[in-house]
Amino acid sequence: MRVWAGIIFIAIAALPYGFILFMDHEAEVPAQGPTETLSILSPHRREVRQEYSRGFQKWMSEEHQRSVYIQWIDVGGTSKIMKDLESRFAADPESARVDLMFGGGVDPFLQAATYGWLTPVHLPQATLDRIPESCAGTPVYAKDFTWYGVALSGFGILYNRRLLEQLDIPIPREWADLADPIYATWLGSGDPRTSGSVHMCYEIVLQAYGFDEGWSLLTRIAANVRRFGEGGGAVPLEVSSGEVAAGMVIDQYAQTVIDSIGPDVAFALPRGVTLIGADSIAMLKGAPSPELAELFITYTLSDAGQALLYQPMGRDGQKHALHRLPVVAHLYEDDPDAPETRPYSYTSRFSYDTDAAAKRWRILNDLVGVWLIDAHTELTAAWAHDRKGGLSSDEIAAISAPPLTAAELETLAGQWDDTRFRLATMTAWSRLAQERYRR
Repeated sequence: MRVWAGIIFIAIAALPYGFILFMDHEAEVPAQGPTETLSILSPHRREVRQEYSRGFQKWMSEEHQRSVYIQWIDVGGTSKIMKDLESRFAADPESARVDLMFGGGVDPFLQAATYGWLTPVHLPQATLDRIPESCAGTPVYAKDFTWYGVALSGFGILYNRRLLEQLDIPIPREWADLADPIYATWLGSGDPRTSGSVHMCYEIVLQAYGFDEGWSLLTRIAANVRRFGEGGGAVPLEVSSGEVAAGMVIDQYAQTVIDSIGPDVAFALPRGVTLIGADSIAMLKGAPSPELAELFITYTLSDAGQALLYQPMGRDGQKHALHRLPVVAHLYEDDPDAPETRPYSYTSRFSYDTDAAAKRWRILNDLVGVWLIDAHTELTAAWAHDRKGGLSSDEIAAISAPPLTAAELETLAGQWDDTRFRLATMTAWSRLAQERYRR
């Protein structure tokens, strides 16, 4: 059933993505020929890049009578972008030879700021007055103006209604629902080491439930995962195709699939235990075209740039519906095309610690990678034994217990730039994980 359903649904779900691949890229090149070049390092998918290229070129032509070409640099997901920047600044501490970093949430920008990789951009007060300082307890832009949120993103659960009904599995409403053994092999997940949005889902669980309970929950969720996809876009396709019944995703990916498939696929924000955070932009240190980079940031926060996030295809030349939430507050009331979701009204039962999340970004990826992904075969084997009634509650607690405390993780994070220490620690973790799950 899973194979044939997968083939049918994949064919349907892939239609919009296939269309994107065969779109011409006129939107990325100004009709008058490039006279100025702006370079942007970004994990954004192709349709997002195309819309911002088209919109910014039009805005620059109409508002400033200038022709611009945007060079999008795609090195992979957020974690790969951070590694790329590390290499660039190691080669030249004064410049990465790239103008902007755009997309990937907030935590990577906080980390980049601590490394001194970002250049403050002071926008007019009138622009700042349009943007609330925070959303659901998380900052929308930096107090030192090193980064700005451009869009707001919600993190939740995408599920296939029809498949859940066939499997007699209840609809998941909370993160904890995904840890139920009934989801074993029917759950999807991306790899947080390559996807910033997936990383955020894991970090949110750790903070919403507390580190110890959160790690236990993530371990049991990982044990239910069929396989870990490369990026954040893998789960939506798997859910829509019927390969899995549910998975943790960012709202924009979820909405793209929902629009393609219809009501058989739905998205839920776990009540009080998730957040709606900013997807950010920043000028990099030593930007080759700083004035142009500042103009691009200004454009993204203008009404025209914000409308790109949500307006339907056909309006003002829009070719792709991006399904994003704007950060400019008045648009939710003043623009009839604005999303019905009201992110600034969302309340969370926990306070998200952006500083702690930024400090442990790299080490958390490695911790999850070693304990939950690289040792996934052994973990799922132990979980299968539990589903057969072979494990006591104490044994389940032992399997899913965190391998270290939050304080110990923070201490190790301060040493994580030492490559030799990092590799030695990961090797020890790998041995301990294998021993734990096999035992």
